[in-house]
Amino acid sequence: MHEYHHFHDESTPGYDPHIFKRLLLYARPYTGLLCLSFLLILTVTAIQLAQPYILKVAIDDYILGPGSPGGLQKLGIIFLFFYVTGMLLHYVQFNILMQTGQRIINDIRTDVFSHLQKLSIPFFDRNPVGRLVTRVTNDAETLNEMYTSFLVNLLKDLFLLAGIIIIMLRLHTALALISFSVIPLVALIIILYRRKARPAFRELRKQLTRINAFFAENIAGIRIIQVFLQEKQRLNLFREINENYFLASLQEIKIFAVFRPAMDLSRSLALALLLWYGSGAVLQGFIPFGIIFAFINYLDQFFRPLYDISDKYSILQAAMASAERIFELIDQKEEVANPSSPRALEGIRGAIDFEKVWFAYTNEDWVLKDVCFNIKPGEKIAVVGPTGAGKSSLVNLINRFYDVKKGTIKVDGLNVKEFDLKDLRRHIGIVHQDVFLFSGSVKENITLNTLSLTSSQLEEVARAANAYEFIQKLPQQFDTPLGERGIGLSTGQRQLLAFARILAFNPAVFILDEATAHLDTYTENLLQETLDYATKGRTSIIIAHRLSTIKKADRIFLISGGKLTEIKSFDELVENLDRYFGEV
Repeated sequence: MHEYHHFHDESTPGYDPHIFKRLLLYARPYTGLLCLSFLLILTVTAIQLAQPYILKVAIDDYILGPGSPGGLQKLGIIFLFFYVTGMLLHYVQFNILMQTGQRIINDIRTDVFSHLQKLSIPFFDRNPVGRLVTRVTNDAETLNEMYTSFLVNLLKDLFLLAGIIIIMLRLHTALALISFSVIPLVALIIILYRRKARPAFRELRKQLTRINAFFAENIAGIRIIQVFLQEKQRLNLFREINENYFLASLQEIKIFAVFRPAMDLSRSLALALLLWYGSGAVLQGFIPFGIIFAFINYLDQFFRPLYDISDKYSILQAAMASAERIFELIDQKEEVANPSSPRALEGIRGAIDFEKVWFAYTNEDWVLKDVCFNIKPGEKIAVVGPTGAGKSSLVNLINRFYDVKKGTIKVDGLNVKEFDLKDLRRHIGIVHQDVFLFSGSVKENITLNTLSLTSSQLEEVARAANAYEFIQKLPQQFDTPLGERGIGLSTGQRQLLAFARILAFNPAVFILDEATAHLDTYTENLLQETLDYATKGRTSIIIAHRLSTIKKADRIFLISGGKLTEIKSFDELVENLDRYFGEV
């Protein structure tokens, strides 16, 4: 069975006061709106409690009593007024509560997304995108149900139950005690349901998470599935996961199927006891019929929130699980963190020094071993080596996507760990082999919505990157919207836009990470022209398999087996390709 690694387990906690307190902190800015909603709920509940009593008065004092028809008519108008007023207040309360809940969830989503952007690259290496997206969407929406369907409505139910108990005791103590005699049975049913429902709900959430993760992975990899004709195999895997979810759903349904009839039995038992005692008392003239009628209505209202307890329990369970995952994400520490007192970095010359650098992604599985070299400001160097030798790891350490395990990396003579990450990365531009484009316009992908370039400046950047010609052929030129990841553009066109982006931001250090590996000859020539322009006057590090890309480098380094050695000349590299690229 396919398993998915992520940063927490899928257990479903019970009520956790610490988590609940943190959830309430998000509601603090909206305390006024929540209090108003709660007051409206109390008013609506009071109106609901008054309606059976009005009917009781109508029966005993007017229908079966000596009251006048005019009085009954007035009572009917009062009943109608209460009913309409209750509906209107409920409408207002519902809107206030829903809007407040959405505002709270909007704040939570913003906090999660803001924190996600601050987390270090190693975190994203370990955690699938599908699960992180779920935190911002599904889990946040689950919390919305807690704020809107559980928190305030729980208070409403408690107020309703307390009000019914008080009114029933005031109307007739004996009838109330008889009606409440089934409460121990109800409590027992709720306790048993809670014990059985919790593990069933936990398993259901676990299986649902596995389905979501499987969907996300397979949709992302649909091209590979279709190219290698894996549809049947992936369907079989999905059937197994889906079957487990189906079985978990059936288990929850079975538990609920027992709970609801058990509650119906308790209600019927209470009603039977009420009618058994009350009917005889009515016939003997000890109790007015209106009281029995009111008790039947109150008994129905009494069991209504108890029926909903299963839904509220599920909401609470889901909210605790979602909150735990969201807060665990928010509490994730940055593995590559800013220094407490960073050095100011207004500009850099571009001198880069590696001093005895060791690096590993896990434990001591070293990717780089005792790497030492220096780059002078404005110098262009090339790094070559077999696949997996650590070329990309080398450049990812410069802008601190990762931190070295041993040794030091310096920029302009200062340790990169002394700089604020934003300041450091603002001066280092990278073009990767797999260019990422957002689903905005061409202009937005060049400026990333942070640069204010005039039309002439934008055109100048595009021309310098050799991207202007193909941009002019697009339907709306610079305003042409691009699909997800720039779908519809060729690999070469995406690379040219990436170069335009670099030139627009004008960094002091330029890194080309195998960006020409999969290009045709014509596009490679365009990129070579752009590369010559982009590296002019900048410290440049070029990682490439194609020799044409590194021919004009000032120095060439070979990385193999985690070790870095300098090659004397381009001709020496060409003469010894088999030996250099055959090393482990």
